[in-house]
Amino acid sequence: MSKVKNRIVLGVTGGIASGKTTVMRVLANAGIPTIGADGLAHACIRRGKPAYGAILRYFGKDILASNREIDRHRLGKVVFADPKKRRQLEKIVHPCVFQGLRRFVRGKTGLVALDIPLLYEAGYEKWVDAVVVVYASKDSQIERLRRRSGLSRRDALQRLAAQMPLAAKCRRADIVLRNTGTRSALEQEVRKKILTTDLLQV
Repeated sequence: MSKVKNRIVLGVTGGIASGKTTVMRVLANAGIPTIGADGLAHACIRRGKPAYGAILRYFGKDILASNREIDRHRLGKVVFADPKKRRQLEKIVHPCVFQGLRRFVRGKTGLVALDIPLLYEAGYEKWVDAVVVVYASKDSQIERLRRRSGLSRRDALQRLAAQMPLAAKCRRADIVLRNTGTRSALEQEVRKKILTTDLLQV
């Protein structure tokens, strides 16, 4: 996806509920093409889509909702409680997500931003030109995740434990955006470290 003249592909990652959505919104409002891997993954598991049948064969019909669509909440409860099952789900879904990202990037020039929560875990860093990590404290992540998804503290911790520690991601990043204050402070970080740098001079 990367290494094309006149194009820079940013891989935006971080931890769950670390502030990636805010970062992507600022980039999109600045006219930068953006897409999220999570949205592609959700599309891939819909009934009739590439990953649907493979997921049902492995996980069984207990994860289905009444409309025969995969209930992502039920599936999440299963995979976040069992690392082996989570890895199997990723193995099924990642090829579909990768193809979606490739289709999105193809033909574009300038700066392009991809929101990829599992960028390092899935080895996507070799497909982007620069990695942006959005950092937030663990307590902030738990609070946002519980408020957003209605999870128990135990379930929130389980989801955090499924990802690479944010500190390790920050050490490997090209750009770190610190989400330790207000939303407007994070927006200013994006403008300072991405929008007003020579990244845009492709």
